[in-house]
Amino acid sequence: MILSSLFRPATARLHILFTSRGRLMSFLDWPIEHCQSGGRAGDTRRRKSASHLISLFARAFPQITYRLIWDSPLINAQAWRLGKGRNVYLYGGLVRHPVITRAGLAVALAHETGHHLGGQPRDPDMTWMSWQGQADYWAAHVGMPAVFGDSARTLTLRGARQIGNLERQLAGDMDEWASDLSPAVRLKIFSAGLRGEAMPTCAIDEFKKLSSSRLGVKTWAL
Repeated sequence: MILSSLFRPATARLHILFTSRGRLMSFLDWPIEHCQSGGRAGDTRRRKSASHLISLFARAFPQITYRLIWDSPLINAQAWRLGKGRNVYLYGGLVRHPVITRAGLAVALAHETGHHLGGQPRDPDMTWMSWQGQADYWAAHVGMPAVFGDSARTLTLRGARQIGNLERQLAGDMDEWASDLSPAVRLKIFSAGLRGEAMPTCAIDEFKKLSSSRLGVKTWAL
């Protein structure tokens, strides 16, 4: 079983069950041990909203298996493969987090789908999946419009900002954490994808730095 995630730190590049630090990795380019407790008012509404989003994505991308892991407190989402099966998990901790609304969850699902369907460039370590920035670009350019049509632009920008705010909030709990891509760069990627523009130069530069030490990995390909 091979996994990727919405949050993933640059200090732990392996997208497998555990890193050398013993952390299960996941969507927000982030270790998934960050948790959100349940039992808050509005949880029923949030669960219904997340389930509805999953049904929309499953209809648009039937080649992907989507699942809501509601009882999990983990603040994340994951793309993973088992054999030929392509899966996306959305965890209850992310659904229940007060910073995240329907827009943020939609962007998370689109991003994870992009790891499966986004194409080149691939992640330097786990070449079955699209690189983090490419997953963001595909989410804005293809994934969100396929699900939401004319509403995609507004939802994507709102959701991308929510994800960025959550990254900044959680980063304060981990002094050693540094993402492959900053929230500002990710927002530029989402914006370029929405407009059908080329990948931003700042994102290409980050990918080149990431892949430069990997033998046999293309520095850039689209």
